[in-house]
Amino acid sequence: IEDLSQTPQMLAAENFKRPETTTGHGDLPSTVTQPIQEESEDEDEVDETGVEAKDIELVMSQASVKRSKAIKALKNNNNDIVNAIMELTM
Repeated sequence: IEDLSQTPQMLAAENFKRPETTTGHGDLPSTVTQPIQEESEDEDEVDETGVEAKDIELVMSQASVKRSKAIKALKNNNNDIVNAIMELTM
């Protein structure tokens, strides 16, 4: 006997597994930048000019990255915190 209450859950699980093929951004302008390349451990000093410390800390905590990567992502995205986090995590 098939449990009909499980069917919606199985469909939801299958949809979650499949990668999304459409962007769904509508008419939003594209601000895609190149992803930050993995750097060596020696490159810890990055110029923080024009980037607020609280923004750096937020990106570091949300994306689980080092300070230098957070600064580079913020600079690549014109200090846009959301786009910087997305660049580092996606």
